[in-house]
Amino acid sequence: MKAKTDNNQTVLLVDDEEHILNTSRLRLKASGISNVITLQDSREVMPLLASQRITAIVLDLHMPHLSGQELLVQIVRAHPGTPVILMTADDDIQTVVSCMKAGAFDYLTKPVESNQLVSRVQKALQHAEMANEVNQLKQRLLTDNLEHPEAFADIITGNKSMRSLFQYVEVVAKTRQPIIITGETGVGKELIARAIHTLSGCRGNYIAVNVAGLDDNMFTDTLFGHRKGAFTGADQNREGLIEKASGGTLFLDEIGDLNETSQVKLLRLLQEQ
Repeated sequence: MKAKTDNNQTVLLVDDEEHILNTSRLRLKASGISNVITLQDSREVMPLLASQRITAIVLDLHMPHLSGQELLVQIVRAHPGTPVILMTADDDIQTVVSCMKAGAFDYLTKPVESNQLVSRVQKALQHAEMANEVNQLKQRLLTDNLEHPEAFADIITGNKSMRSLFQYVEVVAKTRQPIIITGETGVGKELIARAIHTLSGCRGNYIAVNVAGLDDNMFTDTLFGHRKGAFTGADQNREGLIEKASGGTLFLDEIGDLNETSQVKLLRLLQEQ
Protein backbone atom coordinates (compact mmCIF):
# COMPACT_ATOMS: atom_id res chain seq x y z
CA MET A 1 0.00 0.00 0.00
CA LYS A 2 1.71 3.18 -1.14
CA ALA A 3 1.27 6.15 1.15
CA LYS A 4 -0.56 9.14 -0.26
CA THR A 5 1.78 11.51 -2.10
CA ASP A 6 1.62 14.39 -4.55
CA ASN A 7 1.34 13.17 -8.11
CA ASN A 8 1.13 14.43 -11.66
CA GLN A 9 -2.66 14.18 -11.96
CA THR A 10 -4.02 17.61 -12.90
CA VAL A 11 -7.64 18.80 -12.85
CA LEU A 12 -8.79 21.67 -15.07
CA LEU A 13 -11.77 23.79 -13.95
CA VAL A 14 -13.45 25.92 -16.62
CA ASP A 15 -16.13 28.47 -15.69
CA ASP A 16 -16.72 32.13 -16.56
CA GLU A 17 -17.66 32.87 -12.93
CA GLU A 18 -14.52 33.51 -10.87
CA HIS A 19 -16.08 32.81 -7.46
CA ILE A 20 -17.17 29.33 -8.62
CA LEU A 21 -13.65 28.58 -9.81
CA ASN A 22 -12.12 29.72 -6.53
CA THR A 23 -14.60 27.80 -4.38
CA SER A 24 -14.26 24.62 -6.45
CA ARG A 25 -10.46 24.81 -6.42
CA LEU A 26 -10.38 25.17 -2.63
CA ARG A 27 -12.81 22.24 -2.20
CA LEU A 28 -10.66 19.96 -4.34
CA LYS A 29 -7.41 21.01 -2.67
CA ALA A 30 -8.93 20.42 0.77
CA SER A 31 -9.74 16.86 -0.33
CA GLY A 32 -6.11 16.20 -1.35
CA ILE A 33 -6.36 17.00 -5.07
CA SER A 34 -3.49 19.46 -5.13
CA ASN A 35 -2.90 20.11 -8.84
CA VAL A 36 -5.81 22.28 -10.00
CA ILE A 37 -5.78 24.75 -12.91
CA THR A 38 -8.60 27.26 -13.48
CA LEU A 39 -9.69 29.06 -16.66
CA GLN A 40 -12.43 31.67 -17.12
CA ASP A 41 -12.14 31.93 -20.90
CA SER A 42 -13.31 28.77 -22.68
CA ARG A 43 -11.28 29.76 -25.76
CA GLU A 44 -8.08 29.03 -23.84
CA VAL A 45 -8.94 25.40 -23.11
CA MET A 46 -7.82 23.69 -26.33
CA PRO A 47 -4.44 25.52 -26.49
CA LEU A 48 -3.82 24.49 -22.88
CA LEU A 49 -4.68 20.85 -23.59
CA ALA A 50 -2.28 20.90 -26.53
CA SER A 51 0.59 22.09 -24.33
CA GLN A 52 -0.03 20.28 -21.04
CA ARG A 53 -1.33 16.91 -19.89
CA ILE A 54 -4.66 17.30 -18.09
CA THR A 55 -6.09 14.27 -16.28
CA ALA A 56 -9.71 15.39 -15.87
CA ILE A 57 -11.84 18.45 -16.74
CA VAL A 58 -14.78 20.08 -14.98
CA LEU A 59 -16.55 22.22 -17.57
CA ASP A 60 -19.37 24.74 -17.22
CA LEU A 61 -22.06 24.20 -19.84
CA HIS A 62 -23.14 27.81 -20.40
CA MET A 63 -20.24 30.18 -21.13
CA PRO A 64 -19.66 33.11 -23.47
CA HIS A 65 -17.53 32.79 -26.63
CA LEU A 66 -17.51 28.96 -26.67
CA SER A 67 -20.16 26.94 -24.85
CA GLY A 68 -19.34 23.87 -22.81
CA GLN A 69 -21.30 21.71 -25.22
CA GLU A 70 -19.26 22.95 -28.21
CA LEU A 71 -16.03 22.58 -26.28
CA LEU A 72 -16.95 19.06 -25.20
CA VAL A 73 -17.08 17.90 -28.82
CA GLN A 74 -13.61 19.35 -29.48
CA ILE A 75 -12.13 17.79 -26.34
CA VAL A 76 -13.57 14.34 -27.03
CA ARG A 77 -12.27 14.47 -30.61
CA ALA A 78 -8.75 15.63 -29.74
CA HIS A 79 -8.31 14.03 -26.28
CA PRO A 80 -10.66 11.01 -26.07
CA GLY A 81 -8.98 9.64 -22.94
CA THR A 82 -9.64 12.73 -20.82
CA PRO A 83 -12.85 12.47 -18.74
CA VAL A 84 -15.03 15.61 -18.85
CA ILE A 85 -17.54 16.47 -16.11
CA LEU A 86 -20.13 19.06 -17.13
CA MET A 87 -21.69 21.58 -14.73
CA THR A 88 -25.09 23.02 -15.61
CA ALA A 89 -27.31 25.50 -13.78
CA ASP A 90 -30.47 24.07 -15.32
CA ASP A 91 -31.27 20.39 -14.91
CA ASP A 92 -32.19 20.05 -18.58
CA ILE A 93 -32.46 16.32 -19.19
CA GLN A 94 -32.31 16.70 -22.97
CA THR A 95 -29.09 18.71 -22.78
CA VAL A 96 -27.56 16.28 -20.30
CA VAL A 97 -28.48 13.27 -22.45
CA SER A 98 -27.05 14.99 -25.52
CA CYS A 99 -23.77 15.72 -23.72
CA MET A 100 -23.47 12.19 -22.35
CA LYS A 101 -23.99 10.84 -25.86
CA ALA A 102 -21.29 13.22 -27.09
CA GLY A 103 -18.83 11.66 -24.67
CA ALA A 104 -19.15 13.46 -21.31
CA PHE A 105 -18.00 11.35 -18.37
CA ASP A 106 -20.49 12.78 -15.86
CA TYR A 107 -22.46 15.91 -14.99
CA LEU A 108 -23.22 18.09 -11.96
CA THR A 109 -26.15 20.43 -11.35
CA LYS A 110 -25.45 23.87 -9.89
CA PRO A 111 -25.26 24.80 -7.10
CA VAL A 112 -22.82 21.92 -6.72
CA GLU A 113 -22.49 20.32 -3.30
CA SER A 114 -18.91 20.01 -2.05
CA ASN A 115 -19.07 16.24 -1.52
CA GLN A 116 -20.53 15.65 -4.97
CA LEU A 117 -17.82 17.69 -6.69
CA VAL A 118 -15.03 15.89 -4.86
CA SER A 119 -16.46 12.39 -5.36
CA ARG A 120 -17.15 12.90 -9.09
CA VAL A 121 -13.68 14.33 -9.72
CA GLN A 122 -12.04 11.51 -7.75
CA LYS A 123 -14.00 8.98 -9.81
CA ALA A 124 -12.88 10.70 -13.04
CA LEU A 125 -9.24 10.64 -11.91
CA GLN A 126 -9.47 6.94 -11.08
CA HIS A 127 -11.06 6.27 -14.48
CA ALA A 128 -8.29 8.17 -16.28
CA GLU A 129 -5.61 6.37 -14.27
CA MET A 130 -7.05 2.95 -15.05
CA ALA A 131 -7.37 3.80 -18.75
CA ASN A 132 -3.73 4.92 -18.76
CA GLU A 133 -2.68 1.67 -17.05
CA VAL A 134 -4.48 -0.41 -19.67
CA ASN A 135 -2.88 1.52 -22.55
CA GLN A 136 0.60 1.21 -21.04
CA LEU A 137 0.11 -2.48 -20.37
CA LYS A 138 -0.97 -3.07 -23.97
CA GLN A 139 2.18 -1.35 -25.21
CA ARG A 140 4.44 -3.33 -22.86
CA LEU A 141 2.90 -6.65 -23.84
CA LEU A 142 3.04 -5.86 -27.56
CA THR A 143 6.71 -4.85 -27.45
CA ASP A 144 7.66 -7.45 -24.78
CA ASN A 145 9.96 -4.88 -23.15
CA LEU A 146 10.93 -4.17 -19.56
CA GLU A 147 11.98 -0.60 -18.95
CA HIS A 148 13.64 -1.34 -15.61
CA PRO A 149 14.77 -4.99 -15.45
CA GLU A 150 17.13 -4.08 -12.59
CA ALA A 151 14.10 -3.69 -10.29
CA PHE A 152 13.54 -7.47 -10.57
CA ALA A 153 17.18 -8.53 -10.16
CA ASP A 154 16.42 -10.42 -6.91
CA ILE A 155 13.82 -12.61 -8.66
CA ILE A 156 15.42 -15.41 -10.68
CA THR A 157 13.09 -16.73 -13.37
CA GLY A 158 12.89 -17.60 -17.03
CA ASN A 159 9.13 -18.12 -16.97
CA LYS A 160 7.15 -16.19 -19.59
CA SER A 161 4.21 -15.67 -17.21
CA MET A 162 6.55 -14.08 -14.67
CA ARG A 163 7.89 -11.73 -17.34
CA SER A 164 4.31 -10.67 -18.10
CA LEU A 165 3.85 -10.10 -14.35
CA PHE A 166 6.95 -7.87 -14.32
CA GLN A 167 5.53 -5.84 -17.21
CA TYR A 168 2.27 -5.43 -15.32
CA VAL A 169 4.13 -4.34 -12.17
CA GLU A 170 5.99 -1.66 -14.15
CA VAL A 171 2.64 -0.22 -15.25
CA VAL A 172 0.82 -0.21 -11.89
CA ALA A 173 3.78 0.73 -9.67
CA LYS A 174 3.42 4.45 -10.36
CA THR A 175 -0.29 4.60 -9.52
CA ARG A 176 -1.68 5.74 -6.17
CA GLN A 177 -4.06 2.81 -5.92
CA PRO A 178 -3.59 0.11 -3.25
CA ILE A 179 -2.09 -3.08 -4.68
CA ILE A 180 -2.84 -6.58 -3.41
CA ILE A 181 -0.32 -9.37 -4.00
CA THR A 182 -1.56 -12.94 -3.58
CA GLY A 183 0.25 -16.26 -3.59
CA GLU A 184 1.32 -19.15 -1.40
CA THR A 185 3.96 -18.76 1.28
CA GLY A 186 7.44 -18.57 -0.23
CA VAL A 187 6.53 -17.50 -3.77
CA GLY A 188 8.14 -14.07 -3.33
CA LYS A 189 5.32 -11.65 -2.53
CA GLU A 190 7.65 -9.33 -0.62
CA LEU A 191 10.15 -9.33 -3.49
CA ILE A 192 7.35 -8.10 -5.76
CA ALA A 193 6.39 -5.49 -3.15
CA ARG A 194 10.00 -4.24 -3.02
CA ALA A 195 10.08 -4.05 -6.83
CA ILE A 196 6.86 -2.00 -6.79
CA HIS A 197 8.39 0.40 -4.28
CA THR A 198 11.56 0.73 -6.35
CA LEU A 199 9.58 1.46 -9.52
CA SER A 200 7.05 3.77 -7.87
CA GLY A 201 9.39 6.73 -7.62
CA CYS A 202 8.32 7.23 -4.00
CA ARG A 203 11.14 8.81 -2.01
CA GLY A 204 9.89 7.69 1.39
CA ASN A 205 10.77 4.50 3.22
CA TYR A 206 9.74 0.96 2.40
CA ILE A 207 8.09 -0.42 5.56
CA ALA A 208 7.10 -4.09 5.82
CA VAL A 209 5.18 -5.68 8.69
CA ASN A 210 3.63 -9.12 9.19
CA VAL A 211 0.21 -8.51 10.76
CA ALA A 212 -0.69 -12.16 11.28
CA GLY A 213 -1.60 -12.85 14.89
CA LEU A 214 -2.02 -9.20 15.90
CA ASP A 215 -5.16 -8.53 17.93
CA ASP A 216 -7.16 -5.43 17.05
CA ASN A 217 -5.57 -3.19 19.70
CA MET A 218 -2.06 -4.13 18.65
CA PHE A 219 -2.92 -3.77 14.94
CA THR A 220 -4.41 -0.30 15.50
CA ASP A 221 -1.45 0.83 17.59
CA THR A 222 1.05 -0.58 15.07
CA LEU A 223 -0.52 1.24 12.14
CA PHE A 224 -1.69 4.49 13.72
CA GLY A 225 0.54 4.87 16.78
CA HIS A 226 -0.58 6.73 19.90
CA ARG A 227 -0.04 9.87 21.93
CA LYS A 228 1.47 9.99 25.38
CA GLY A 229 -1.19 9.26 28.01
CA ALA A 230 -3.64 7.73 25.54
CA PHE A 231 -3.87 4.63 27.74
CA THR A 232 -2.21 3.10 30.78
CA GLY A 233 1.45 2.53 30.04
CA ALA A 234 1.63 5.00 27.13
CA ASP A 235 4.44 7.05 28.65
CA GLN A 236 5.54 8.60 25.34
CA ASN A 237 4.31 9.32 21.83
CA ARG A 238 4.62 6.43 19.40
CA GLU A 239 4.75 6.95 15.65
CA GLY A 240 2.58 4.53 13.65
CA LEU A 241 3.83 2.68 10.58
CA ILE A 242 1.52 4.72 8.32
CA GLU A 243 3.33 7.87 9.39
CA LYS A 244 6.73 6.20 9.05
CA ALA A 245 5.85 5.14 5.50
CA SER A 246 4.60 8.60 4.52
CA GLY A 247 5.77 9.33 0.99
CA GLY A 248 6.86 5.71 0.62
CA THR A 249 5.39 2.20 0.67
CA LEU A 250 3.72 0.24 3.46
CA PHE A 251 3.65 -3.53 2.87
CA LEU A 252 1.20 -5.40 5.11
CA ASP A 253 1.89 -9.13 4.98
CA GLU A 254 -0.73 -11.80 5.80
CA ILE A 255 -3.72 -9.43 5.95
CA GLY A 256 -6.02 -12.43 5.50
CA ASP A 257 -5.20 -13.51 9.06
CA LEU A 258 -6.47 -10.25 10.61
CA ASN A 259 -9.64 -10.43 12.68
CA GLU A 260 -12.83 -8.91 11.24
CA THR A 261 -12.63 -5.67 13.24
CA SER A 262 -9.10 -4.98 12.02
CA GLN A 263 -10.05 -5.79 8.42
CA VAL A 264 -12.87 -3.24 8.60
CA LYS A 265 -10.38 -0.60 9.81
CA LEU A 266 -7.98 -1.53 7.02
CA LEU A 267 -10.76 -1.24 4.43
CA ARG A 268 -11.69 2.21 5.76
CA LEU A 269 -8.04 3.26 5.58
CA LEU A 270 -7.82 2.18 1.94
CA GLN A 271 -11.09 3.89 1.03
CA GLU A 272 -10.39 7.18 2.78
CA GLN A 273 -6.60 7.13 2.20
